[in-house]
Amino acid sequence: MKEIIQLALRNLTRQKRRSIMLAFAIGFGFFVVTAIDGLASGAVRNLENQITQLVGGTVFIQGSERGPATDKNSKGKLITIIRDSEYVRSLLEKNNIKYSYASQYTSSSGQLLFNSKRVIASLLGRNFNAEPNLVKSFEVLSGDLKNLSRKDALVLSKKAADSLKIQVGDSVLYTTQTINGQNTVGEFTLVAVIKDAGLMSSMFAYVRQDTLDELLEMPENAYDTFSIVLADKKQQNKTAARIEQLIRSDGRPVTSRIDALKTNPQNVSLAIRKQLKDSTWQGTKYTVVSLSDVVPQLNQVLSVVHIVTTIILLVILIIVMIGISNTYRMILYERIREIGTMRALGMTGKDTGMVFTTEALILSLTGAAAGFILGISGMAVFGLFHFNSDTMSFFLNNGHATFVLSPVSTAGQYILMIVLTILAVRGSAKKASTISPAAALRTVK
Repeated sequence: MKEIIQLALRNLTRQKRRSIMLAFAIGFGFFVVTAIDGLASGAVRNLENQITQLVGGTVFIQGSERGPATDKNSKGKLITIIRDSEYVRSLLEKNNIKYSYASQYTSSSGQLLFNSKRVIASLLGRNFNAEPNLVKSFEVLSGDLKNLSRKDALVLSKKAADSLKIQVGDSVLYTTQTINGQNTVGEFTLVAVIKDAGLMSSMFAYVRQDTLDELLEMPENAYDTFSIVLADKKQQNKTAARIEQLIRSDGRPVTSRIDALKTNPQNVSLAIRKQLKDSTWQGTKYTVVSLSDVVPQLNQVLSVVHIVTTIILLVILIIVMIGISNTYRMILYERIREIGTMRALGMTGKDTGMVFTTEALILSLTGAAAGFILGISGMAVFGLFHFNSDTMSFFLNNGHATFVLSPVSTAGQYILMIVLTILAVRGSAKKASTISPAAALRTVK
């Protein structure tokens, strides 16, 4: 084997320009593969992170109660509320549920009115002092986040602020309903305008949780959603199922994700809401859903991105391999008399074919390694550029492209490149191994 490697290296150095061009082709192919994979994975992660930030987590626990029945045929109005402020947190800690950070907040849907303008908005009542990750995610365009301590503080996206034609310091009315279904109006002061994070971010506004609780007539220390952010988002469904089982084992009413998956596998969250609507219970009934349940379209987006990326990668690899295959057919013709000489001196047909395969393997290893290094460098430079496109914003991180490379995915691509390179020269190697020494030496080029 040592002699075959030495012979392969000698052949590569004899035609340095051609060897460099082949290595460059392989390196360029792997560079493109690495860059596209890293960019697509980074874009998907940014999309996931923005949706996570937008909706407040990756796993959500809510409580629901039935209001008084208005007649004998009515089940009573559904009220989203968790009265026991420490129950969920203590349950997670007692059972060692790991998460990056948690939030407990109140949400409300209504309309923001300013002068003659109005927009539909969802107000999220958050504890800004307890959620530095949320505050850090705000990209302020005007105003000052130091004013979040104001009781009537309001944070709007730029799109919502432009729709209302409102400026920092202006007061705006918010109309909604209390948890008991009564109409109510609150007044807030715009303290900051933040950059749109993409998707539906323009529909969301942020206020202090205690202020929103007071407006909605929420009982003291109550809230409607407890959310956790997992370090590994792939574990969200498994974690949601475990938390649901823990609540059930604790003897408290809880909806069933298994039944929801059977009823509507494409929209689990909708199926769970139907469970609440059709059932009756006493006290608080808990619901546990994951981010993929709340935003089922995310899975479709991820699937499309991965499919498109895979097709692009395969096309690029096939183009590179076709070029290598054609080049080695030409190399075989150029070396046919040399092959005859080596065969006449005692080299076996198998060893002759191995020389070609070893050359391709060396080119593949060095070219792919160079392409990977170039890809890492290119991604680092590209990540420095800032983009202001609203269309691309939800695939960016604060205006910058980010790249995510999975060691498993990169190793798989590296192995695939090597395998395809070997397959590309397999025909030439096989033909070289079957050439008769006498016929090769009689060949006139």
